Amino acid sequence: MANNSTSAAKAGFKFFKYFIMILVLVVCATIAFRFGSAVFSNDGVEDPPGVDLTVSVPKGTTISGMGDLLEKYNIISDANVFGVQAWLYGVKKVKPGTYSFNNSKGGEDILKIINGGPNTNKKGEKIEPDDEGTGQ
Repeated sequence: MANNSTSAAKAGFKFFKYFIMILVLVVCATIAFRFGSAVFSNDGVEDPPGVDLTVSVPKGTTISGMGDLLEKYNIISDANVFGVQAWLYGVKKVKPGTYSFNNSKGGEDILKIINGGPNTNKKGEKIEPDDEGTGQ
């Protein structure tokens, strides 16, 4: 009889171990799916028409710093998602100056604005975009 109780205990432990492994797998898959959905979604923080906001970006601001700044002003919902989007779209630098954003725009649209450069330079002079939209 001791042998039956030992094998029952082993079977119960095996079941518990597999249950925990499946539970961890489901939780990790859910987190990965939500993060991936956020990265590839182009939804803004608010529904259109949203709110127009102007942000001054100092010299030396990184993409990570820009993500934190945009999240602070409720232009984007998650700076980490923004960092991954910037990496995927190849945006590596932020030019100093003043940028105009609308919080109904998604990450891809915001990265296009950042990649295009600021609306004004450090002296406050308005920059008109050239044919490529770079403002150079």
